Amino acid sequence: MAEPVAPIMSLDRVGKVFANGVAALSNFTLDVSTGELVSLLGPSGCGKSTVLRLMAGLMAPTTGRVFWPGSRIQDHRHEIGFVFQEPTLMPWADVADNVWMPLRLRGVSRKKASERIEECLSLVGLEGFADAYPRELSGGMKMRVSLARALVLKPRLLLMDEPFGALDEITRFRLNDDLLRLKRDLGATIVFVTHSIFESVSLSDRVIVMSPRPGTVAAEIRIDATPERGIAFRTSQSYGDLCRDISQVLANVATGTET
Repeated sequence: MAEPVAPIMSLDRVGKVFANGVAALSNFTLDVSTGELVSLLGPSGCGKSTVLRLMAGLMAPTTGRVFWPGSRIQDHRHEIGFVFQEPTLMPWADVADNVWMPLRLRGVSRKKASERIEECLSLVGLEGFADAYPRELSGGMKMRVSLARALVLKPRLLLMDEPFGALDEITRFRLNDDLLRLKRDLGATIVFVTHSIFESVSLSDRVIVMSPRPGTVAAEIRIDATPERGIAFRTSQSYGDLCRDISQVLANVATGTET
């Protein structure tokens, strides 16, 4: 049996109550290990996006703690890449300048950043589109630019907040496959929010099912599948069984039934 991998980030009994009194999370505990892809799955309003924002350091927990085990660094925000639900690209800037933005904020010149920009565009399959503007791109291509921008700083942890939810099924599957390739080739550590059971099984090493608000970990399902998870896996019996099992878990969580 392989040795367990030390977590890159931990959330320990985290609670989050907003200023308006809404309790988004309660006693939420999760370890994320280096090189794994963890999906957060649950009903709308259960706190999935709140978990990501806590991990990104965009807000502080009300109770509990979010920390990087074994690290003495206080501020890890520069080690995190974030892909939001919308691409949020600057419409007046071309693709290369959109990808350059995080490096620009670090004081890296456009000239010095050019090689890294080209590398990231190649990683997401956008070679030849550096001079294009967002208005000239499809929805899937815009999301690829957003992903390239998140990768440009070589983050240790990539957070993705339902990035493919607004895309058509064919484009979504293609981007799922691209994300799996990036995970394999870069050894990326990813936390991925989704509402899709099928997507969570396609992508994940673990699926975390969250309870209705205040969100907590209701169930954890490990996906023991080969690293190659293309169409052969998505049409397999094991894939169908996993999707059915997680559907039942979600139904139990929604009704308060024991899983």
